Amino acid sequence: MCKEITKIQRKFLWGWGAEGRKIAWTSWENICKSKKEGGLGIRRIDLFNKALLAKWLWRMETPETGLWREVLESKYGSRRTKKSSRWWRDLIKVRISDQGDNWFNSNLVWKVGDGEKVKF
Repeated sequence: MCKEITKIQRKFLWGWGAEGRKIAWTSWENICKSKKEGGLGIRRIDLFNKALLAKWLWRMETPETGLWREVLESKYGSRRTKKSSRWWRDLIKVRISDQGDNWFNSNLVWKVGDGEKVKF
C-alpha cells in the first residue's frame, strides 16, 4: 500500500495524466527532505506508517487501559501470533528493522519508580 501511495504522489508531482514520460528533476529522497534541508517536506509514507505502528505497539505494550485498547482488542483480538489479524502482524513486523535487529525492544527504557509496575 505504501508503494502505491508513493506512486500516486510521484505522478502528481511529476505530471499526472500527461502524455509521454515526464522527467524527474531530482530524486525522491531529495523531495522528501525537510524544507530546511532543501526538500519539499513530503513525508515518506513507509517511515510514517512505521512510526504510527510503533506508537500503537508502544500503547499495546504498556499496562495502561482505556476504551481504545478495549476496542482494538475486541476487533483484532489479543493474540500476537503470525496467524493473527493483519494489524497484529504489522505490529509484530514493525519491531524488526531492515537489518534484522529488534530495534523496538532495544530502544525501550525501564524506569523503576515506586515499585508498583516493576517488582524484583
